Amino acid sequence: MKKFISVIFISLILAALMIPSAFAASLPSWYPSDTSNFKDFHGSNLPRVVDDADIFTDLDEARLTEKVNALIAKFDNKYDLVIFTDVSNYGIGRGMEASDGVYPADFYQFNGYGKGDNYSGSVIFICMEPGNRYWWSAARGDSIPYFTSDNVNALDEGIEPYMADGDYYGAMVRYLTLLDEVYSTGKIAKKRTIGDYAGSIIAAVIVGLIVGLSNMSSKVKNMKKVAFAKYANDYIVKNSFNLRHVNEMFLYKNVTRTLIESTSRSSGGGGSSYSGGYHSSGGGSFSGGGRHF
Repeated sequence: MKKFISVIFISLILAALMIPSAFAASLPSWYPSDTSNFKDFHGSNLPRVVDDADIFTDLDEARLTEKVNALIAKFDNKYDLVIFTDVSNYGIGRGMEASDGVYPADFYQFNGYGKGDNYSGSVIFICMEPGNRYWWSAARGDSIPYFTSDNVNALDEGIEPYMADGDYYGAMVRYLTLLDEVYSTGKIAKKRTIGDYAGSIIAAVIVGLIVGLSNMSSKVKNMKKVAFAKYANDYIVKNSFNLRHVNEMFLYKNVTRTLIESTSRSSGGGGSSYSGGYHSSGGGSFSGGGRHF
């Protein structure tokens, strides 16, 4: 009996010792074992598309890599950029501020991305974990001022229809176009709606009414007064109107169709989760946000 208890006790100890190792093994190979003492570095020959979730074709990856490199070169290598996907965020950042953004920030920092002394640039991360699918933009260094709440929300609005439809390649192409606009102008131009033109429309209508009433008043004053006749026939000049034939002729056919709207999903409007300043597991300062889908 004592021997049996001893075997169970030893087994429990071994199982307890194996739990941390099993958890560590579940993390990606690039994740450091000691994050508290991590030292920043500049990586070399870094991939611009890391598709660990396998949501892109090889051709998609090649095209996106070309577009990312072109965008980096356009701004004289001031800002780094990487597209990263994974099947999970492995619970990294759970319970922390900007919890969705810690894992992509870790990926960016622990793999040596970033330009210059303050490691400027950003990562757009797509998490494909069932029940926890989301995307997140994480910026560092000189890129942080560009990733404001308004800009992040505009970036997310731009790609959300593509993400909801499963067109991840199209979403990233759109993202790169909008990010180019952010770096070029400092913000993404807001799409104007009919409400934005309401003031101009109302002013134009008022001016039109004033001018129209003024002209009408002038014309009325110049009109000759009409002498009313006693009978309707008195308005007709004698023998000037003679109706001989009565016919109905249909010159064309007019068919009216009514569109029955089908139910469809709406895009946008949800707003993005955003953090203007948070830290990676390695202590790097980041800014960004994203949405679940």
